[in-house]
Amino acid sequence: MRETVRSRREDCTGCGACVGTCPKGAITMAPDAEGFCYPCVDQALCISCDLCEKRCPVGKPKPENRPAVFGAMNRDETIRMESSSGGVFTALAQEMIGRGGVVFGAVFDETLRVEHVGAFDESELAGMRGSKYVQSDCAEAMEHAVSLLERGIPVLFSGTPCQIDGLLTRVKGKSRDLLLTVDFTCHGVPSPGVFASYLRELEKKSGKRVKRYAFRDKRNGWKDFSAVATFEDGTEYAGSQTNEPFLYGFLQNLYLRPSCVNCRDLRGNHHAADLTISDLWGAQEVCPEKDDDRGLSLVFANTQAGRRALERVAGRLTIFHVETDGLSRFNPSLSAPVQAHPKREAFFRHYEREGFNAERVMKLLSGPGRIERLAARAAHLPAGVARRLRAIIRR
Repeated sequence: MRETVRSRREDCTGCGACVGTCPKGAITMAPDAEGFCYPCVDQALCISCDLCEKRCPVGKPKPENRPAVFGAMNRDETIRMESSSGGVFTALAQEMIGRGGVVFGAVFDETLRVEHVGAFDESELAGMRGSKYVQSDCAEAMEHAVSLLERGIPVLFSGTPCQIDGLLTRVKGKSRDLLLTVDFTCHGVPSPGVFASYLRELEKKSGKRVKRYAFRDKRNGWKDFSAVATFEDGTEYAGSQTNEPFLYGFLQNLYLRPSCVNCRDLRGNHHAADLTISDLWGAQEVCPEKDDDRGLSLVFANTQAGRRALERVAGRLTIFHVETDGLSRFNPSLSAPVQAHPKREAFFRHYEREGFNAERVMKLLSGPGRIERLAARAAHLPAGVARRLRAIIRR
């Protein structure tokens, strides 16, 4: 009997596709000590059919695309300003709902947990706009999407590259023709548990409940975006990319999922989604005439279905040509995975004992301090002395 799906834990992306794959409903997703969800198998229900592992998308060959690449921005300035980049997703979502389809995307629930839900009406799209730098729970949404497709209802499903890769293992035949998939250039996904712990720290310090959180507020512009927590009394706590603790830690790769550092198969020309959306970083050099610091999208139409979808929303967008040579210089995640921060282990060692500690995070990311200098010196001491010193440092 198996206990989980992947033999190597660091291979699991947490996409959740295995939950619906199991014919006996034996798989659930549960958080580990770092706050990331992994599949857990109920051995009383498991029949050892191994379908979960056989259909797991990890390590399977990925398509080789020759995408058409465009720059784009929504013509509705309100939508554009509420979006992380240029507002392309909303245009695609409006078109899908307009023809009777359902749109799935990531939203905050009432506790600020990030989950995937379905939208049947345009009024439900607002919560899907804007980046959520937390791994979402989408296993249930996948099954709802599959059910709708099997009933002949068109679906737009947006998610991380690995979530889309997982969804496509569940969709076959005619249903695939009804599905439009949209992913994005992914930096990596932080721990939901770490984010929840950070919110608790904010609430403890302020004595107020956090009602809303925005990872990509454009009050200081698209490039110099801020993270903003809004409390129940309307007051705010805002920070930049270098002084807001959770955002800074995310951008420095301090608490990303272990599988993110190995994510080479779903980058460059190997996205499984019909469309890939990214920030058009480097716009000030690539297309300065379009750059008003309100947000621009870089769009990769990876399939014919993706190209047709863009054509259907051309009236909602301003679409323009961009030269792709050198774009990875401005956004390395276009072609390569990130590297884990060297102090990741140190962060989680303390996190498992005390939760998120903003002061400690900022110290970890501020460069070598006294402890680090002592540790470096310990490497040159006799083995016994070095062991004793390292034990003291870890306390």
